[in-house]
Amino acid sequence: MADPIDLGMALDKVIATLAAQFKTFKTVAAEDEDRKKLPVPAIIVQMSELEPDPDKDPHTGQFPCLVRLEARIIMGHRTPKARREVVKAAGAVAAFVHSNRLGVPWGAASVIAVDPDEFAPQVEKFDIWRVEWVHAADIGTSYFVDEGVTPSRVLTARFPTIGPANEGDYEELAVGE
Repeated sequence: MADPIDLGMALDKVIATLAAQFKTFKTVAAEDEDRKKLPVPAIIVQMSELEPDPDKDPHTGQFPCLVRLEARIIMGHRTPKARREVVKAAGAVAAFVHSNRLGVPWGAASVIAVDPDEFAPQVEKFDIWRVEWVHAADIGTSYFVDEGVTPSRVLTARFPTIGPANEGDYEELAVGE
């Protein structure tokens, strides 16, 4: 049984993976981190939604969902050719995230949006683009417990020559049959 996904640790892993890939960014952080200043260029990441995905229910007691993440790529207006550079950076982030698990045991990412993010008037000194993506995940603990020994061989027999008295007559199936 896979360990349950801890969403806080998953976000930390996503941030660490992005920071390792995009070393030229001065800030790669979660949206909720406390800061007085924002050194740019920056990538600010947030988990924005857990969208139920009932068609993918694994029937294990876990919550099947699409974990929606957003990364805001932020560049200051003083960056030479800021609008061009922020678009290039957003494209690079989207390309890196596409089909990547970002170090977390959930489904590969599906990028669903890459667009300018101009909703906040207080950030008028910045050019911001948003990259949005989802990962399929099963949240919570499975009620199946994997204990004991996993069989390594498959043996077959036909009735009536079955049971412990006939073990020597069983045939082994090759993997994939």
